Amino acid sequence: MQRKLRLALAIILLLSLSFPLYATAPKAGSKCTKAGTTTTAAGKKYTCIKSGKNLVWDKGVVIPVVVKTPITPVVVKTPAPEVKNLLSSDPRITPTSGLTNIDTCKTTDNTPMQIFSGTIFTNGFPRPAQALTGKKLAKILVIPISFKNLPFTVEKTQRGQTFTSDIEAMNQVIPLVEDLFKTISVGRFEVKIDILPQSDWWVINEDHSFTDASGVGTSKVPKIAEIIRKYKPEFKFDGYDAYVFAGGNGPANMRGLGNAEAAFAYPIANSKNGYFSGMISIGGFTDPALWVHELGHALFELEDLYRFDNPTELPSGKGATLPFLWDVMAESTKRHFLAWNLLLMGWLQDSEMRCLTNQKTSVHYLAEFGATYPTLLTINLAPGVTLAAEARNSTNSEIGLLLYTIDSYIGHGEGPIISQNTLLTKGKSQSWLGWEFTVLDTNTDGVLVSVTKTDIDKYVPPVVKPAVQNQPSEPQSAITVRKAEILPNGSLKGRATLEVSGYESYRVYVTAMDDFQNVYFETGIVNDSRNPLVVDISGLVCNKELRTVIELFSKKNGEGEQKVIAGRELSNLPCP
Repeated sequence: MQRKLRLALAIILLLSLSFPLYATAPKAGSKCTKAGTTTTAAGKKYTCIKSGKNLVWDKGVVIPVVVKTPITPVVVKTPAPEVKNLLSSDPRITPTSGLTNIDTCKTTDNTPMQIFSGTIFTNGFPRPAQALTGKKLAKILVIPISFKNLPFTVEKTQRGQTFTSDIEAMNQVIPLVEDLFKTISVGRFEVKIDILPQSDWWVINEDHSFTDASGVGTSKVPKIAEIIRKYKPEFKFDGYDAYVFAGGNGPANMRGLGNAEAAFAYPIANSKNGYFSGMISIGGFTDPALWVHELGHALFELEDLYRFDNPTELPSGKGATLPFLWDVMAESTKRHFLAWNLLLMGWLQDSEMRCLTNQKTSVHYLAEFGATYPTLLTINLAPGVTLAAEARNSTNSEIGLLLYTIDSYIGHGEGPIISQNTLLTKGKSQSWLGWEFTVLDTNTDGVLVSVTKTDIDKYVPPVVKPAVQNQPSEPQSAITVRKAEILPNGSLKGRATLEVSGYESYRVYVTAMDDFQNVYFETGIVNDSRNPLVVDISGLVCNKELRTVIELFSKKNGEGEQKVIAGRELSNLPCP
């Protein structure tokens, strides 16, 4: 028993010598028993080293503290499922095979050929050859014009509450115009606008004549054409799609400034193609929407959708009115076009249009322009007459269906497009011109609408005389009129200007509209063949509807072929 106890104590002693344990840190330089032995205490690691003939503990080395960073599990987010436009794939939608060919709804324009400021306005198809229909870019050049009494300024002057110069205002509005075209066309059309270098600005050594003595604006296009002939016959109208003739803004109290006018394919000698298109703005060029309105004329030959004789007149019937709320061509402060005008400009693709004629019932999904779904539904009521529907947002951002008609028998400035005042919203129905529209459902992009043909208030087309069979074709006229203008020219006066060839005599007279025997002006038959032909008109009366008639004859003394141009441009003249 004693042997076993002594053996156990010996083992414990040996172990303690080989692996010494220290409760406290060893003192540096104190003896240790075996070289290389280590121990840790108080955050240090001590090693037994040989110093001379002795074994001692070193000073110890600080043990670095390892801070373990917790491993954050990587969370893989599952992408949210794409929200599909369920209405666009509604099974009730009538397939394309159940519709009419789109060309049927691209109606021809049946307006009698109107010459207004030297251009012919149309509201249908085919589009004029000079229009930029379907193009993606238009290059525009701004030509600043300085008159003696209306300079285009470089130095800042006070106008209202601000100090600015005309060139500064121009540089500010140009990027806004470029951005607005991109926005309205959803990136399908752009304009690039340059300014003529200051050294090349047009300096005209006379007062501007774009207003009369009362401050009332006068037609600008012929006056610009006169300036070109007189002062800039060497200027080449090549390289740009349109030109902006910009007069200065002038002092705040200068009357008659701030309006604009457009020219489309206006005849001019100093151009390879024989014409120029553009916008004439004498003051007031700082509104980007006004540029879009005027360039809508100049680039695409769009019609004015307000009435010239009474711009605020609202036609009655079924809540219909002029489209003041819906198109910049009706109200130049708006910043959008009707889908019909988008179609005329080539911004709306055939795939975004649907056409009906006599289908009894059909269902359609229409989305706002740019949503890659059909936007415009058209119903061909008669040749040249269309009933249209499109998805639009109202002022409170509620999507709905807009209904309107396009009647190409109604001329430019006489209200060719009539629209509903309000949008048709979900659950609502509207009957118009023999068709009933019901909005079945809506989403953030558009409307699902059913269309039914009815006999309620149906459209009655105008009577068209049948063509006479086997009638020989009319021979080509020897008299060619390229331009015809009848404009006020001073107090109770007017001026007729024609670019015409192939005539040898003419007659101009003015009568009352309600009594053609009441003649206010008469030239009689005049033998002449000048080109241009300019006739000053006098002896007119104020505040009365007048008719001006120009008769051209291919031979002297009023003989030979006759061509007649009639107009009402000298009606309702202001009293002195």
